[in-house]
Amino acid sequence: MDLATHQRSLLGLLRSNLDSSACTDPYIHRVAQSPDLQEAKRNIFLWRIYVLERTAPLTFRLLEQRGQLAARVAHFIATRNISPFRETQAPAFLEASSESADSLERSVARFELALLKVKAGDQGRHIAIWEFEPQVILHSLASAIPLPDPLPLGLYHTVVSRGFAGNLQIVSGHPPVFNG
Repeated sequence: MDLATHQRSLLGLLRSNLDSSACTDPYIHRVAQSPDLQEAKRNIFLWRIYVLERTAPLTFRLLEQRGQLAARVAHFIATRNISPFRETQAPAFLEASSESADSLERSVARFELALLKVKAGDQGRHIAIWEFEPQVILHSLASAIPLPDPLPLGLYHTVVSRGFAGNLQIVSGHPPVFNG
């Protein structure tokens, strides 16, 4: 086995997306059965949890409240090539969550990603579309209290930009139009 294939196989074991039974390398079979591999995977998972709780707290809390956090983080680890540097993990996780089929998860992640970008100096305006009243949801998530049930419905847009007080404006109804 060449070095590149060997390294891809080890990475596949760490990400839990390699079928080691289909591999002919005896070393890969030994590693696949190793308790050390399970410990390494557990450490990677816990590190991702630790970082995301601190750097993407709104999306983290939403997924946690819904009982989806562990599955989302495991999927993130298995499907994304993520740098070990924690600064890159939240944006990558939020980008992945921004593609969710779930409207609330998508809105929260897009909003939180916009906040990260503006906080890092981005001069643009970022809009997240909401099918729910964002102020109540954001307050609940920021305060670590349960979301209201049922969620207050409506069409809203959060606009995140350095040009607003607090970098945020909440608009009800149709998307805002900006010139320039």
